[in-house]
Amino acid sequence: MFNKIRTLASLYRELGFRWSVFRVAYAFRRRAGLLRLQMPRFAWTDRPLETWLKADVPSEPDAYARWRKQNSPKFFFEFRAERSAGRVERAVFSLVSKPGGDEAQIWNQQPAMDEADRLLSGELKYFSHTFHKTGFPPNWHKDPVTGIELPAHKHWSEIPDDAGVDIKFIWEASRFSFVYTLVRAYAASRDERYAEAFWESILDWAEHNPPNAGSNWMDGQEIALRIMAWCFGLYAFADSPASTPPRLAQLTAFIAAQAQRIYRNTDFALFTRGNHIISEALGLWLVGLLFPELKDAGKYLSTGRRLLEQEAAAQIFPDGSYSMYSLNYHRFILHVYLYAMRLGEIHNAPFSDSLRRAVTNSVEYLTQLIDPQNGQMSVYGSNDGALVLPLNNCDFNDYRPLLQLGWYLTNGERLFESGEWDEDLFWLYGEQSLAPNPSPIGRGGLWPPSP
Repeated sequence: MFNKIRTLASLYRELGFRWSVFRVAYAFRRRAGLLRLQMPRFAWTDRPLETWLKADVPSEPDAYARWRKQNSPKFFFEFRAERSAGRVERAVFSLVSKPGGDEAQIWNQQPAMDEADRLLSGELKYFSHTFHKTGFPPNWHKDPVTGIELPAHKHWSEIPDDAGVDIKFIWEASRFSFVYTLVRAYAASRDERYAEAFWESILDWAEHNPPNAGSNWMDGQEIALRIMAWCFGLYAFADSPASTPPRLAQLTAFIAAQAQRIYRNTDFALFTRGNHIISEALGLWLVGLLFPELKDAGKYLSTGRRLLEQEAAAQIFPDGSYSMYSLNYHRFILHVYLYAMRLGEIHNAPFSDSLRRAVTNSVEYLTQLIDPQNGQMSVYGSNDGALVLPLNNCDFNDYRPLLQLGWYLTNGERLFESGEWDEDLFWLYGEQSLAPNPSPIGRGGLWPPSP
């Protein structure tokens, strides 16, 4: 009891009166069942697609699929489809070749296919480094290490924080980070098993995770990361036979319900004063941008943008360092901002100059800490194995993929010479980003600098 009092006193001194009042009030809302009233459980069939769409958008699956095809907002690799007009395969899924027509691959695509095959055989990679046998689709509520399974049909606010399990082992599968592996494997092979696995996993997740029920609805950040991955897969598998109109309609309804869940609880993320509110803001902004047909798309877009701007100013210090004092969390929020900034560019809706300066400073800060020979940095701060964009074969501790992408976005050139860390650039910018820098400025494309 005395230790609890000391802890509460320390939190009060560190975080202040407003934070303390909010946490007490939030705990009351949770215990009193007010959160259950604000965000009630319901069945997917209770709120079909038509309940989420604007009045002038058709909800019948075939009609909706035609509408999406005609009105679908742009994504990272959509602009490359024009080069393959009249051909069966889209350019994004052609083998990545060196500039000038040399068909030698810039990076090895086999690891992505190997990992995708392990996934389909029932082995899922946890925290970017350890495979666990989970089956496929996995049990979305079970910790593969301890075997503990959390209840699937309780309201998320009724699941205790001290359930005897590390909740991150439950959440990891539901982040759907494996979607990026499936996309990369599909790009290399055109094997339809990978597209089918994408849709099978989503439908299975929805079946076992009805809205606001179970641990996978507890945290808005987890929902946002799931939406990021689902959007990546939606666009990557758009031309696959597996992407049927009924599945597309279901996915949109799934995403709409999850965006609503984020929106209704952003106050909690704000008071965590960390990366949660940044990722939740990205989730809202992303849904508002890519699903303008939703009734609430406008408020999601504006709220997400406002919070992304606000938190960049609040959490990234003037020298570029990050307020959570963790290099891994620093990479986490930069991946979120780079994802958003690149999509903003594509939609001619750039973020503010102040946000861009903050991200630029943050990228430059990390360049001072990296070992350019292996991409590693000193272990500093918390590290829970989080990796927002697993789009390459590099080791989890290799920060070159992040900085190559970040430097290109903020400076228009590559920081390092070519290597497997270029694959992130390929997915977000296309093959033109892999061409040699015609006149490198400073360190661009020349790390370490030439003598």
